[in-house]
Amino acid sequence: MFELLPGTGLLLPHQAGTLRFGMSAYAAQWAVSMLCELRPGHVPGAAWAFSGEYLGLTIRACGADEGPHANGLGYVELARVPRDGTGAEPVYPSLAPVVHNGVDLFGHPRDEVAEYLPASARVNHGTGRPGGYVQSIGLRSPLWEFRYG
Repeated sequence: MFELLPGTGLLLPHQAGTLRFGMSAYAAQWAVSMLCELRPGHVPGAAWAFSGEYLGLTIRACGADEGPHANGLGYVELARVPRDGTGAEPVYPSLAPVVHNGVDLFGHPRDEVAEYLPASARVNHGTGRPGGYVQSIGLRSPLWEFRYG
């Protein structure tokens, strides 16, 4: 189970640790590598970036290039990987729970979880059609004014 910790980061499943804002690239990579293989990434405006896939979710992380968290984790995102490969909006729950305040945000239709989504999160709600599920949720360090995407 992943747990969103707005202002802090992301708790990873299977005691892999917590991706804490400000932690080094090495520490973040080590924690995520306990779950999956890593792929290097490039995000304009970030000091470093990587991703990995775990049970149908892409875990993306990137480091702040300036400010109090310079070179430390500044943004983390969980995105659904479509099972059919088309990129279509998910119409089924995620295999891996993504929780905030005890509610699985990827395990229930978007309309049912809207009130539980963290205010500080960057959320891709999908097309908005009834019955769809949240496609991705990202958290940004409160100390970094990075604009992702």
